[in-house]
Amino acid sequence: MTQDAEPRRIDYDALAATFDQRYVHNDYSGTAAALAKFVAEPNATVLEVGCGTGHWLAAISGATTVAGIDRSWEMLRRARETALRAVLAHATAEQLPFASDTFDRVFCVNALHHFGDKLAFLREAYRVLRPDGAILIIGLDPHTTIDQWWVYDYFPEARAADLQRYPSTYRIRNALLATGFATASTSVVHHKPAERAFELAVEQGLLDRHWTSQLMVISDAAYEAGVRRLRAERPVLRADIRLYGTIAEKKSTT
Repeated sequence: MTQDAEPRRIDYDALAATFDQRYVHNDYSGTAAALAKFVAEPNATVLEVGCGTGHWLAAISGATTVAGIDRSWEMLRRARETALRAVLAHATAEQLPFASDTFDRVFCVNALHHFGDKLAFLREAYRVLRPDGAILIIGLDPHTTIDQWWVYDYFPEARAADLQRYPSTYRIRNALLATGFATASTSVVHHKPAERAFELAVEQGLLDRHWTSQLMVISDAAYEAGVRRLRAERPVLRADIRLYGTIAEKKSTT
C-alpha cells in the first residue's frame, strides 16, 4: 500500500448530525461481536482510529482506558456526548498523538479507506501498541468477486472508486507484516444478505448522497444518473456484501 491520490473530499463535519442513522437502518451485529471479542482482555487500553461519532467507543466495556481520534471536529463533538468515558483527540491516522507502547488494542471500523497514507497509519499503530498488543481493521473488500451491492449496480463509478480507495485484505495483511507485525489473518466478521423495497429505501434515506461515502466520492453526473435509473426502475435494493476483519499482533521483544 502506498500513499493514495487525494480523493474527492468528504465533509464529515456536515455529515455528523445524520451519520448515526446507518446504525439504525443497517445490521452491524457481526461487527459488534468481532469488536467485543477483540477488546475482551480485562483492563485493556483501547484506541479507535477514525472514531467518528463514538458509536463503537461507547460499545466497549471492561477496558481501563478507551481513546479515539478523528480529524472531524463535529464528529468529535458528538462523540463526546456518545462515548462519555473516552479520551478524544483531534488528529489524523498518520500522526497519532500518543506515546509509544501505550495501547493493548488499536482498531478501526470502516475507516481505513479514508486514510490518505495507509502505511503511515500502520506504522503509527505499531508504534503506539504495546508488545503483545494487536490491531483490528474492519471493512469492505471490493476486490473479491463474490459480493454484490445495489450501489455498485446503479452507480458503477462508485465501485471503480472503491477499487482504488480500499486495499484488498491480501494487501492489508502483507502491509501489516511488512510494518513489523508478527502475524496477520483475515476472517468474515459480518455477512447477512439484505433487501429493501424501493419505497422503504427512499423513506430511510438510502438514495440520499450523504447516506454512504460511495455516493459522495463519485461525480455529480454519475450520482444523478444512478438516481434517475433507480427512480425509473423502482427495484428491490439487494445487497450481499461481507465485512472483513483483519487482525495482526505485535510480537513481544522479550
